[in-house]
Amino acid sequence: MPLHVAAADGALGWAADAGSSFGLPEELPPDRELPTVAQVLSAFREAGCHGVPWFRVVGPDPARDLPGCPEPATCASTGGRDLGEVSLGVDGADDDELVEPDRAVRDVGFRKPSGAAALAAVVALASRAGPLLVFDDGGAHAVAVSPGDDPADLARHWPW
Repeated sequence: MPLHVAAADGALGWAADAGSSFGLPEELPPDRELPTVAQVLSAFREAGCHGVPWFRVVGPDPARDLPGCPEPATCASTGGRDLGEVSLGVDGADDDELVEPDRAVRDVGFRKPSGAAALAAVVALASRAGPLLVFDDGGAHAVAVSPGDDPADLARHWPW
């Protein structure tokens, strides 16, 4: 979730109180445009990630934007970048509704991702969307990721 959206939703307060947190800023970044569906999917592709889309994009070949796993039998054991089931939070769109590639994405969800894949996807997305707040469903862990953050440094604090 973009950090400015998390701040507006009150999520930074509970993120600071999470069982573990890393990188939370003292000052909030300025608001910025939300990334589009096309930008989010492009970031995931560029990071070498794949997954199962839990959304439908308008267009002739939506599968090109989020590739399926190339090696399902060995992906997990070889450090593949599987994001698992991927959902996109597009304002005003239901899960089964077709979304335009230029629609803004408010948040992204992964179900059963590999930790390495989630980290790679988030680092790539932050370079396009600006600072992000990453957290788990239970709110036990929260990590802020900003453009230019060193993935190796983040990996030392990445709880997933």
